[in-house]
Amino acid sequence: MTLHQHTVRDTRTLHLVTALVDAGLVVPDRRPEAERVVDGVLAGQATPAAPMRRRLAELAGYVGGAFVVAAAAIFLGVQWGSLSVGEQVGLLVGIAAVLAVVGGAVVGTAAGGAAAVREGADPVRRRLAGALLTAAAGSAAGALGVLVEETGTGSEQLGVAVAFGALAVLSMVGYAVAPTIVGQLGIALGAAPVTPVALDVVGGSSTVSPGLWILALGVVWLVATERDLWREVASARVIGCGLTVVGAQVLVFDSGDLRWVGYLALAVVAAASFGAYVVRPAWPYLAAGVVAVTLLVPEALLDWTDNDLGPAGVMLVTGVTLLGSSLVGFRLRRDVAAGG
Repeated sequence: MTLHQHTVRDTRTLHLVTALVDAGLVVPDRRPEAERVVDGVLAGQATPAAPMRRRLAELAGYVGGAFVVAAAAIFLGVQWGSLSVGEQVGLLVGIAAVLAVVGGAVVGTAAGGAAAVREGADPVRRRLAGALLTAAAGSAAGALGVLVEETGTGSEQLGVAVAFGALAVLSMVGYAVAPTIVGQLGIALGAAPVTPVALDVVGGSSTVSPGLWILALGVVWLVATERDLWREVASARVIGCGLTVVGAQVLVFDSGDLRWVGYLALAVVAAASFGAYVVRPAWPYLAAGVVAVTLLVPEALLDWTDNDLGPAGVMLVTGVTLLGSSLVGFRLRRDVAAGG
């Protein structure tokens, strides 16, 4: 009788069974049986698909919210200049109120209430409510920015700064009610530019680079991620790593004659990202390290050679750097897999 090898359905099965065998909890002769048991358990833990009726309801919610926002955008694009400040603010507040009420109703009518939605018991309602509340935050932030610009000092930059700050704060409130990736993006999009714009208002942008704030925000974001303050860990790592790389790159552009400060920041980001990947083997850290190195080497080389390399030289250096950083990434992946 020929025994056919069991084909596992979950890539985690082999790692788990290997760990059990290495720990002496499973004898090697019983490995095929262990694989079948573990594979069955992991398959049983898969999240069941939402019923068609609920998926259609979620889709209808997204479409309805999109129609509200699109209709408002079209109307505002055509009529905005002819509206008074009061009408502009009132319209934006009205849109925000509609979206917030619908989002609150989605959460409030869930079995178990807001706590159940927040804890992930009803992912369909959580995703829909999060999208609606983040859209409401954007509309309300726009209203506040217009109001401050017209009734405050009249500074357009001040209104923009207030709008970005309000977007970050209100998106955070929406995230607390219904944590979603969309909510995270709303917080990041509001928080990243608010300090640079505010510095421009007070005349301090010449002494403090916006890249420094974005870089610091990325570091804080990643620390919060690894301390489990974000529910969606994977997307939080992507956002945090993106902020650190963008912040370091902005430092390169804004440093003037001190471009080495930006290069140093990129080097630190690359080294820290690779180090973080060793401790926390998550692909965003590896990707951030590779991107930072790929940006650093060609830019620094072009700067130090006074752009004598030419377009072909730039492409060659960039390609070689990317290949080299990719090889470093593959080596790190292998070492982490062997050590873990």
